[in-house]
Amino acid sequence: MKAAQEGLAPNHCRKHVEHRARHGSYWLNTYTAAELKPYLTAANAYVRLLAAKDKFIAAAIAGLRTTLDEAGPVEIATRLKGMSAAKRAKIALARLRVAQVEPERILCIVLAVTALAESNGHRPREFRTVQFAKAVHRLASGTGWVSSKKRAYPRSTGQVLRVMGRLLEKPCELVLERHLPGVLAYRQRFGRQPKLS
Repeated sequence: MKAAQEGLAPNHCRKHVEHRARHGSYWLNTYTAAELKPYLTAANAYVRLLAAKDKFIAAAIAGLRTTLDEAGPVEIATRLKGMSAAKRAKIALARLRVAQVEPERILCIVLAVTALAESNGHRPREFRTVQFAKAVHRLASGTGWVSSKKRAYPRSTGQVLRVMGRLLEKPCELVLERHLPGVLAYRQRFGRQPKLS
């Protein structure tokens, strides 16, 4: 860190600082697809059940659609170097729009990540924000070329994840406040999962 002229972390070693940049926590790891799956199944079922009649869910879906529509143009992954975190986050959202990822799916991911974090007592807001971004980023993260059959992936780390997570969380805040207990109750129908560390 000193060699990179980024200063010294007051309480943590370089390994932990890099871990936080990548995962949103000094100690917690990113949720795997297997850990998230039962919560995502519950969130999907819950949102489908209420989507047509709940104004908060409808508003969140509309807000997410607007966020994707206003993200701007897509840039290939190899041209992102030197861009600001905000610009790179918008490009990642634009990539989701081009991949035709539905706002309902993003809302379900935000609900599922929050439900999983709540179930495991992972309360730090930064961790949850990064987990939203990482889970959604997986849906359309790379840029490929048909002729060379190669794909380039931007690094899923740093301030970009925090900006992207906040952009995804903002339209969903009222849904999280009002429907998280319902998703957690609905999750019980899919069986219990061992508590994560």
